[in-house]
Amino acid sequence: MNLSEIAWGDDSAEKDPFLLEYFVDSAAFSRLRTKTKSMVIGRKGSGKSALRKKLEQEFAADPNSFVVNLSPKYNSIRSVLNDQELVTKYGEEIFFQHTWLRQILLDLLCRIGDATKGKYAADSMEFARQISVQQNRTAKDLVENIADILSKVRVKAGSLGELGIQVERELRNIADVESLEHHLLKLAEGGAKFIVLADDLDLGWDNSRTANNMLLGLLAAASYLSGRSSNIHIVTFLREDVYSLLVTQTQHADKYRNVERIRWEKNDLVKVLNRRIAFNLQKKSIAVSENPFGVVFPETIGTSNTDNWLIERTLSRPRELIQLARYYTESVSGAAPDDKALKESEDNYSSWKLDDLCAEYSNQYPGLIQIFSHWKTKFFRHKYHLSGAEIRDMLFQVMSDVTVNEDWFNKIVTDADIEGLLRVFYEIGFIGDFVLGGEGGSKTFYSYSERHEPKFDEVQVHPCFRRAVNTVERIRNRREEASGEAV
Repeated sequence: MNLSEIAWGDDSAEKDPFLLEYFVDSAAFSRLRTKTKSMVIGRKGSGKSALRKKLEQEFAADPNSFVVNLSPKYNSIRSVLNDQELVTKYGEEIFFQHTWLRQILLDLLCRIGDATKGKYAADSMEFARQISVQQNRTAKDLVENIADILSKVRVKAGSLGELGIQVERELRNIADVESLEHHLLKLAEGGAKFIVLADDLDLGWDNSRTANNMLLGLLAAASYLSGRSSNIHIVTFLREDVYSLLVTQTQHADKYRNVERIRWEKNDLVKVLNRRIAFNLQKKSIAVSENPFGVVFPETIGTSNTDNWLIERTLSRPRELIQLARYYTESVSGAAPDDKALKESEDNYSSWKLDDLCAEYSNQYPGLIQIFSHWKTKFFRHKYHLSGAEIRDMLFQVMSDVTVNEDWFNKIVTDADIEGLLRVFYEIGFIGDFVLGGEGGSKTFYSYSERHEPKFDEVQVHPCFRRAVNTVERIRNRREEASGEAV
């Protein structure tokens, strides 16, 4: 098989028809399958949607379970956030909590009601079947449900605050929560199991107060419903950076601590590649060896084992690893592993990863792309291992030279907050905190890997970004630095 023929799968789990055939099991999946966790937290590309898709398959295998995927569309979220009247008068957490409650209750009743079509039904089951019929005729998404509730609130008050201390009771009545919840609980008491998997919640999210209240409202609704019955289980999937922002903005953060943080070890990441290679070989009717990895990748690249070299150039997320593998195999002509092609593919991958990083943090830190564009030219052929004084001096130059007309950066510049910018670079994973010595030897800590309080006595630019920002490939020794020799 020519390596260029390998299909690594779609970047989006939802669009990959073969995802479940090469899904890699994990301890995280085992815990989620037993319903011991209610939130899944992970950075972009860490596999949240893949987990959701596998969980859907797992739960749906139980004939008494009724699974709903709650994945708001981008345009739906943007429509809500662009409604200025809603934003200024009604965009509070409690308002969104009740819109989400209504959405979830309707979706679950519709799901079980649809399953009873053509069968005898009475009481709450008949109610659910009628809901299903109504929804099929006039299916309403999140925006339409919000619009319905909003129009009814307007009749009672000009703003949410005018509802006074009765605001929660009024919203429950307006959203018809009492009736919907009553029938769902009756069905749950009868043995029906309801599962909601809420994913893609960052689509359209812009880190505004209203956007954050919308997500906090969902978390509150999920927590409330899950507490009403052991047969109602809601799992929310959130980007880790979004979750971190949300828990600082609510008084109920303690309710949202039972999270499953997605972390990948080297062996499991290599397994991701092995499964996909084996899948491709089987499709070509080629025998699969015990080491599929060795069929595609060279054993070493330079002085490093290839598996280590690959993992070091990711932020420990499957999507990055797959993308690097894709760049490599698409550049190879023939069936033999090619260490030169793998090394050369790093250029395209590193540029892609830097763009991906800027996109990932475009809401929290807009304008990163301008900062890194300046970095590439200002610090061309600069070393990637830097002392604390060197990195601080470089960031001072960035603050002096770069114009990014965004609140977060303007505040850093106004306050001359070099440490703040340093922490931003650490938080997003661009640099790591290098710690010298100790029993375990020297080590570079990155924000995505483990809990660590950085001191920034020395730092390193992460390997996956070094090519993109034009660093040198190795650390110069003191003699070379003193003489100014090229490396």
